[in-house]
Amino acid sequence: MDKRFVSAIRIAALLAMGSALWAQAGKIGFVNSEQVLQGTVEGKQGMETLNEFLNGKQQEFDARTQELNSLQSDFATRERTLNAQARAELQSRLEQMQLELRRFQEDAMAAYNQRQNDLLQRMSEKVQKILDDYARENNYLAIFMDEQMGMAYVSPELNITEEIIRLYNETYSPQAAPPAGAGEQQ
Repeated sequence: MDKRFVSAIRIAALLAMGSALWAQAGKIGFVNSEQVLQGTVEGKQGMETLNEFLNGKQQEFDARTQELNSLQSDFATRERTLNAQARAELQSRLEQMQLELRRFQEDAMAAYNQRQNDLLQRMSEKVQKILDDYARENNYLAIFMDEQMGMAYVSPELNITEEIIRLYNETYSPQAAPPAGAGEQQ
């Protein structure tokens, strides 16, 4: 079944729970997690660090590619003048460099993905705590991630992303004081 259809059914079921309950007990909200990532100090710093890592790996990849291209050009120029053993050794070296380049690229992407996942996981846990507290304090029955819902439209009044970003930055910015009762590192 299509995820959007299932999401629409879930929302319809929530809405059908009774308008009186909704009017008395609370409201619903939506948050855009991509905006939270880009809007928080930690998210911006984390993405900047990821981009620096990726740029460094790209530069190293480019240097290795240039070395490989240079060797390939040299081989193409000298191929006819090399004896069979020298030609075979140079071809073997080229194949080895191509393999190393592919492995480097795969390893770099795996390392990037792991770092990105670590950042997202670390921030996700913090965002969840903020959402839980915010929902309780502001009488929300549900807060959804709008990009996961596949919604075609969400009223701007229901979007609480900027408020969550503000709270996240107040709570977890490097200059922010630790939350009351938080003796352990975040």
